[in-house]
Amino acid sequence: MRFLLTFHCVATGQWRCLDTALLPDLRSGRAEDLPAALRGEPDLVMRWLLGRYEIADMLIPETIDPMAQGGLVTIYALGANRSVIGFENAYNGAWLEMFLLENQPLGHIAIRKVFSLSGAMAKLEERAARPLHPSDAACRLTVSRIIEHRQILGKQYKTDAGRTAAFVEKV
Repeated sequence: MRFLLTFHCVATGQWRCLDTALLPDLRSGRAEDLPAALRGEPDLVMRWLLGRYEIADMLIPETIDPMAQGGLVTIYALGANRSVIGFENAYNGAWLEMFLLENQPLGHIAIRKVFSLSGAMAKLEERAARPLHPSDAACRLTVSRIIEHRQILGKQYKTDAGRTAAFVEKV
């Protein structure tokens, strides 16, 4: 059996979904094996959830309002005859909203955001949080190149406008 996993991403304010056909470790087709399969694909899960999350070992079978799903991944049954639903660059917003309204969840998987305060991940997270930091030499260089490029374009526009005006006057 295939499943559709949904998660409301606070960082983007949108619903994200993952078709379990993209999980090579889920061969059993059982919902109970989903947490282990997700832990076996950390890169795929990080791209899907847009962050590092710790995945619980068990499923939560209770029905919970999907709009209040905070730190939960919701599991829905997905027909085997349906084509694989991508998540990388595909926009599934309207389709996913309809799917959530028409289907009942089978259960949930609890997740918890992992905040790493040391090592390379901390530096990456800091740079992602503040991409244009004025104390960074690379940032200052990029901004100076943008300003220089704008000045060159401004001079070209003035020159082109003068040529056009001169051409019109002669005619």
